Amino acid sequence: MTSSLLISVHFNEGRYYGQDDGFDANGGWPPSPGRLFQALVAAAARGAHLPPEDETALLWLEKLAPPRIAAPPARRGQAVKLFVPNNDLDAVGGDPDRVSEIRVGKLWRPCLFDEREPVLYVWEFERGAREAERICTIAARLCQLGRGIDMAWAHGRSLGPDEANAILDAHPGVLRTAGGSGGTPAPCEGTLNSLVEQYRGRRTRLTREGTGRKARLLFTQPPRAAFRHVGYDHPPRRLYFELRDSDGSFHPCPLALAMPLTSGLRDAAARRLQESLPAKVAMLDRLLIGRNAGPQDLAQRVRLIPIPSIGAEHVDPAIRRIMVEVPAACPIRTDDLKWAFVGGGVGSPQTGERWEGTVVSAQDKQMASRFLGEARTFRSITPVAIPKVERRRLAIGDVKAGSERHNEEAQACAAVVQALRHANVRVRPSAIRVQREPFHRRGVRAEQFVATPRFSKHALWHAEVRFHEPIKGPLLIGNGRFVGLGLFEPIAVPNDVVAFDLKRSVRSEDRATLVNHLRRALMSIARDERGRVATLFSGHEADGRPDGKGHHAHVFLAADGPPNEPGYITRLLVVAPWTADHRSSRDDAARFANVTGGLAELHAGRLGRFSGLVAESVEEGDPLIGPSLVWTTSTPYSSTRYLKKRDNPTEAIKTDVVTECARRGLPRPDEVALSQVHVGPKGGKPTATITLRFAVPVRGPVLLGRNSHSGGGLFHAVRDA
Repeated sequence: MTSSLLISVHFNEGRYYGQDDGFDANGGWPPSPGRLFQALVAAAARGAHLPPEDETALLWLEKLAPPRIAAPPARRGQAVKLFVPNNDLDAVGGDPDRVSEIRVGKLWRPCLFDEREPVLYVWEFERGAREAERICTIAARLCQLGRGIDMAWAHGRSLGPDEANAILDAHPGVLRTAGGSGGTPAPCEGTLNSLVEQYRGRRTRLTREGTGRKARLLFTQPPRAAFRHVGYDHPPRRLYFELRDSDGSFHPCPLALAMPLTSGLRDAAARRLQESLPAKVAMLDRLLIGRNAGPQDLAQRVRLIPIPSIGAEHVDPAIRRIMVEVPAACPIRTDDLKWAFVGGGVGSPQTGERWEGTVVSAQDKQMASRFLGEARTFRSITPVAIPKVERRRLAIGDVKAGSERHNEEAQACAAVVQALRHANVRVRPSAIRVQREPFHRRGVRAEQFVATPRFSKHALWHAEVRFHEPIKGPLLIGNGRFVGLGLFEPIAVPNDVVAFDLKRSVRSEDRATLVNHLRRALMSIARDERGRVATLFSGHEADGRPDGKGHHAHVFLAADGPPNEPGYITRLLVVAPWTADHRSSRDDAARFANVTGGLAELHAGRLGRFSGLVAESVEEGDPLIGPSLVWTTSTPYSSTRYLKKRDNPTEAIKTDVVTECARRGLPRPDEVALSQVHVGPKGGKPTATITLRFAVPVRGPVLLGRNSHSGGGLFHAVRDA
């Protein structure tokens, strides 16, 4: 049966100076499991001797999995430089009276926290009840944890798992759980012996060699202690509430009133807390309302997130739920915040009068979870509040030139980049699009959101942001991010362009062989119980005739390689027809995803077997996707018609390319440049290497020409074009 070992550490003061433990926030707070283990070893030691029963218990403890840690929230205090004697008396001739001449400055910056709340460490174990009791005895001897001035005391208990979980849940601080690799030291097998060796090495690090005048004093660096380094997750605490009428039904608030609604709820909760906790009025002003808050308070500020009803395109995106996010470092107790919000009346943002509705605590997190997902693309539900962009107001009948509108949007995009940085979003965006119109079918234009003197309607923009790497929501940016403005919805981009990494290079001469085997493998996976293959992968109708829908309704296959190594192939591509031919419909999107996701191994005849294949989505920024103004072929373009005797091959192929772009729904290219034009006997199979330049950026993939379904006419985006 699983049991829990709980060690509670109490500090004499609400200050902690040990700052080298590797936790991400607030320097070294809380003390790492490795530092606590060192303190337990010091508490168990009798001079240079460890009692056998204590040594056995510590050897048992170091083999356990890293503990869960609950600690009160902390913030960094003011840094102070103190000048202390340096351990270099030889520099002044060994004269103790001259010690003031070798003082050096050391920076002291404590973590400040509530000393009334302990730091809890909970280990799980199945066998070792006797050793656990001995660890509790050792913990009672602990007198210091951290630096020499971090005085503390501790006690331990052996508990059942349910009782330990209840204690952790009742703790008002931040719960951290170990998982994966990281920078926090924790004991592992061999840690105790390494600490003993380090202690012995420090006692003998100065040795004398030789005698008389030839004697030398040698310094030997003691061995380092052995620790494993783990990662600790400390997500923010979240409270969920609903807006309800007296009869229990939802009391929806219009989306345009998001900011007045959340501001009213926040102010009402702050008043209740300040009346009950008069000693914390200033802290509540800073961290809940944001009044007099400085840059150091951003990581601790509470934010209210309105949860619109989204999902289907025809759903009214009114606000029926509120999520309150409390950062891990915030010192406001979660139970106090819950009490402050629950039961409060919902005031009208327009008149200030009290509605019949009330705020109730909620257990349903499904709607809020839509905003907590991971994605690369995010679209705003409520507009982003950014510094005001200079926009010329139009008179009746007046219009704006395209260049003027482009400059306004460019300023807004730059402001969105800064807003992402201020919101501590570490991943760099790959594309940003701003507009006044909503992205949701029943959304609200940016300027229609109720503005306050702080936010002009000209400072509100809807935005779509794409990142190079997936990030996890909720994503709120801009100056109004603490009261519900700048709320983004993660958008799942369909895998319409799939790449399979071959994990080795294949010569480009074998391109046709690879593509042919890829087509056979996909058709085999797509075959139904009657042996039939849908048009999407076969390219034929049910009666065996070629696809005759008038547009490209079956997949495009290609073999591709690095642009700087044109002679080699490193990946296979499967492109959905609706991405290469914009006239096609996405009716078979589910079948495309299921079949491409089922390909894990490819037998390619004499080229061997390719195993461990994974269908990976090709995202924006890849040479296959772009977007770009200029595109050039990586495989030769093959004209869709033969040449006549009187045709000029170059002009005929140019005309064919322009016509092919029109068939695929692409813009007409401004410039078509040809090279390496080749024409077969009697004008057959004309091919060329082509570069296309468009007036506007075009998003790929671009596959054109007669053999584009088998990898011909594959274009790559030209960077810096």
